[in-house]
Amino acid sequence: MLDKTDISVCIIDYGMGNLRSVYRSVEQMVTRPILSADPHVIKQADKLILPGVGHFRQGMINLRDSGIMEVMDQRVCQEGTPILGICLGMQLFTSYSEEGDCEGLGWIDAKTSKFDSTLSSKPYFKVPHMGWNTLTAANNSALTSGVNEDDEFYFCHSYYVTCEDTQHVTSTCRYGLDFHASIQRDNIHGVQFHPEKSHGDGAQLIRQFIGLGQEALV
Repeated sequence: MLDKTDISVCIIDYGMGNLRSVYRSVEQMVTRPILSADPHVIKQADKLILPGVGHFRQGMINLRDSGIMEVMDQRVCQEGTPILGICLGMQLFTSYSEEGDCEGLGWIDAKTSKFDSTLSSKPYFKVPHMGWNTLTAANNSALTSGVNEDDEFYFCHSYYVTCEDTQHVTSTCRYGLDFHASIQRDNIHGVQFHPEKSHGDGAQLIRQFIGLGQEALV
């Protein structure tokens, strides 16, 4: 087993669920994992993770009302702190979502759209997209560099992301249509799937995020 790192990783608690499973994954790799909704704690972390399962509009309301959005903007956009968005967390990075007709953080020029309801009428395609699927690599990314085309990751979502600038796409996935499964802009990383539920391949991806700039971890 690889040694744990001493860098501090904060899983941001903004009331949208699925936090504990992410925390359990991170604590296998980090000596000081943090689960917090306190903006002062978030200010001190070396790396941030924004997980989440739930409604886009409610997620944005929670971020604003808690003061977390302001400190995230400072840490991520001004200071360049690495952040990983998982599922809803990634969608919140986008400019707009059809879920609640709501503006997002706008960190990446992208839109979050609902899977077409007619998709469920096709054999093998039901909404939400739930279960295992593979990725197709797009642009180079340190986060997804070790992913092979036969590696499978766990998905559970009814909305999907499409980026205006395809240079921000690091992998795609096929489920009735091609959607952007992972994205990156500089220090901002997002994955639509759940690496914390994706066994060894998912654990390696989380390790690579934690290890950005820490060569011994990757």
